[in-house]
Amino acid sequence: MAGELAAALIADMVDNRPRLENLMQQEGSRVLHEEFMLAEQGTLPDRHSRLTGARRAGARAWLRHLAASLASVWDGGPPDFQQQLERQVQGARERLEQLELEEYAALEREGLSGDAEADARRVTLSAHVRVFAEAVGAVAVPQGLDGPAFGRRVTDILRRSGARRRDIERQAFEAWTGSPMEGVMEGTRATAAPPEPEVVRTLEAAAVWSFVHVTADALGELLGDPTEGDA
Repeated sequence: MAGELAAALIADMVDNRPRLENLMQQEGSRVLHEEFMLAEQGTLPDRHSRLTGARRAGARAWLRHLAASLASVWDGGPPDFQQQLERQVQGARERLEQLELEEYAALEREGLSGDAEADARRVTLSAHVRVFAEAVGAVAVPQGLDGPAFGRRVTDILRRSGARRRDIERQAFEAWTGSPMEGVMEGTRATAAPPEPEVVRTLEAAAVWSFVHVTADALGELLGDPTEGDA
């Protein structure tokens, strides 16, 4: 059943935390290398660019983590499913930029939240998820859906699951901080000061977890059962 695959994906990601930590280190090193290359050209990153770089690194690491779990618990892909997924995603930089523009346009139509960083998180993470979903479609062609078609199906599910995703995000933030999310953000708005670095890191982590969780739900809905051995 769809719920079984989603649960299997979540369980595999939770049970393989060291794998995620390794991927986070790899993506963090990649960001540092990119910053070093820019510095050699005379460009030093400001707070916004550092935050954006960290956000993208977190999204890449978590989606690589999800790719490994999908390859482990779902038997619908080729033997080198994970490797093919990663190659597809790595080769989609221009597509990612295009999708970020599309996601921002969709957000504008829906209405900006008034929190610029929250909107930026949503745009960036939505675009990364769609690139990932398109890679799944391109490699596995589930139900005859190619990359773009499968990406649209996953995006549709994410958009209609917005309330659930935000609830997952809130629960994660509150579990990790022990403080009500709305109370923390209200205090930030009242002082007009940027949140403390630890709060920012937790907001970013909670957001990416919520997107990955709902993406797992979408994969469960679209791909069906996990392998018999892992069900």
